[in-house]
Amino acid sequence: MNAQTPHPEEIPKYPGERQKGLKIGLLATFVVVVSAAIVILAGRVISAKQVEAVKNQKTRLEILADGRSEVFEAWLDGLAQQGDRLIKSDLFRLYAAEVNLIDGDLSAIFGSVPGERDEDASDLAVQLPMMKNILREFSTYSGFLNARIISREGQAYIATDGYLPPMSDRQVALSQACMRDHQAKFSPLRKTSQGLEMDILAPIYPPESDDDAKPVGALMMTRQVTGKLTELLSNTALSTEGERTRLMQKTAQDFKQVTPWTAEGFSDITADLEMDKNGHLNFAPRQSLSDPAKEVFSLGIAVEGTPWWVVQEADRDMALAAVQSYKRTVYLLAAFGVLTVLLAAGLAWWILAGAHNKRIAEEFRKLAARIEDQKRFIDSINSNITDFITLKDLEGKFTYVNEAFAKALGRDEEDILGMDAQAVFGYDTAKRLCSHDESVVREKKRVTVNEPVYLLSQRYEFKISKSPYLDSQGNCLGIVEVYHDMTEFMAVQERNRKLIRRAMEALGNTIEATDPYLGGHTKLLAGLSVEVAKSLNLSEMEIAEIETAANLSQIGMMFVPKEILTKPDRLNDEEKAIMEQHVEHAYRILRKIDIDDGVLRAIYQMNERMDGSGYPKGLADGEIIMPARILSAVNSFCAMIRPRSYRGAKTMQEALDVLRKDSARYDDSVLEALSETLSSPAGEKLIVQQ
Repeated sequence: MNAQTPHPEEIPKYPGERQKGLKIGLLATFVVVVSAAIVILAGRVISAKQVEAVKNQKTRLEILADGRSEVFEAWLDGLAQQGDRLIKSDLFRLYAAEVNLIDGDLSAIFGSVPGERDEDASDLAVQLPMMKNILREFSTYSGFLNARIISREGQAYIATDGYLPPMSDRQVALSQACMRDHQAKFSPLRKTSQGLEMDILAPIYPPESDDDAKPVGALMMTRQVTGKLTELLSNTALSTEGERTRLMQKTAQDFKQVTPWTAEGFSDITADLEMDKNGHLNFAPRQSLSDPAKEVFSLGIAVEGTPWWVVQEADRDMALAAVQSYKRTVYLLAAFGVLTVLLAAGLAWWILAGAHNKRIAEEFRKLAARIEDQKRFIDSINSNITDFITLKDLEGKFTYVNEAFAKALGRDEEDILGMDAQAVFGYDTAKRLCSHDESVVREKKRVTVNEPVYLLSQRYEFKISKSPYLDSQGNCLGIVEVYHDMTEFMAVQERNRKLIRRAMEALGNTIEATDPYLGGHTKLLAGLSVEVAKSLNLSEMEIAEIETAANLSQIGMMFVPKEILTKPDRLNDEEKAIMEQHVEHAYRILRKIDIDDGVLRAIYQMNERMDGSGYPKGLADGEIIMPARILSAVNSFCAMIRPRSYRGAKTMQEALDVLRKDSARYDDSVLEALSETLSSPAGEKLIVQQ
């Protein structure tokens, strides 16, 4: 009998075929998992970069908005203080106190028949014309549109315009809040035919009153502020492209943007506004206040005592431009990684698919052709990469360079192959660039260095990554170098450093404005401290920290009462204790900002003394860091060569003699370096400029 031909489904599978199918499945799973991991990793890297960029933008907007809000508050305080000339005069205080003693309607002073007035009211009525003239002269001289004197019940009884027009409910409520809270108040802005106006109200106290006395009235001054608001909202040198400062005011129903440069004076706000627990506008991406079609990053700082917010905006696209460029680069590298995995998987696939040597050889030939195609594809990608990529053998000769490297040298790729670094860059540059090659080959570890290189007479700043090129046995065959151009990045960093320095100088000027005796102190302190640090051979990092600490050292003075800062006599123990709290104020503010720990420690310790007699902690000797020792001595010197209300300025020699006499309180090496600095050209120049 003839044997029956078996059905295909009955033919048994060979073990080799089953193993082959299993390996192919594992290989496919590996490709999918690795490719997915590469894509996920790229997404996380990009997300982290964007989070960092947004965080940096938030910090910058906070600094700008805080600075602008402080300028607004200083301007408003100045407006309120203009009324001190009037309301601190004994004449006006006495008149207001006497009016306050009259019960009920004040018409007995100025509105009733003379025969019906009582004796006190008659005396006040006689003095009323003189008080009006004084108020009118004050208002005209100080640049106010008009002014009024208001009783505790909210009734105006003296006005510059010759009559007593009725006050609005809001003005009455604001005047009573001014007297209740014992502090100046500011009304919302309002639009008139003359522009934007606002009311400034200040409490009037009885004569010879103490701080606990109740006000007997209020001075209301009306000011036209269109021009000043336009000036305050204009961009400054700290503003960059795409950044704007806006002023927002809360009304009874909603928020309005203040636009003093327009005929209407205000514009509607359609953006979503979310306030934090402190009443500030949260940092968030939202519509621009001035252009609802434009998306921006913005935050707002409430101006104390007013229904205003200073809003700082930055165009979102400009803020994230660098992230978009970074995103393209990361995805290009991710694509290259996935392509590499696919190529490796393809090679393994063809090896597993070969059943016979001939078939394997044929498949390898085809695979070689594909690899060659992929190599050309990779080379085409490599030619579009702006970073320089080179491969050197163990003798230091180039065996591969990419198109970007050759183009930067102005040569063909083939001409560079076989040359060494000295032939390409010159002896001195090659010596610097190759100084780490031996350790890369010996330790088989990657090394990254930053070096300046001149190419075609143009200076570049490169971040150079050197990695060992290993064979399958782990033997080093050469060095792969990747030159990343950091020139533009370094320039941007330098601009940012200058921007931060200008911001610190501007902050220093604002701080010094609170104390008439601090003018120029910060600049001289910073200049001399840096020169002393250089004389003591401190590192560049410590010198930079000392300069930053000097520029920010007086920030705590902003929170010391002005009457203590400007007291003409020496401070008593209680006042001295209040003054010394400026260190804690400075630390509380600065620790919330991204400032190096060395800067914070230097500011916190600069009032300590070597013998433990300083403050705030009474540190001594080795407990005080060197930057703080320098600032301690130089700060005392700068204070002595400037006059104070209770003494004159000392000469430089007299100040040095005082410091040497108290040498137990100061570092001897610092005093010696300070003396040498003062006699140097740099020190003499700083003293002349102060």
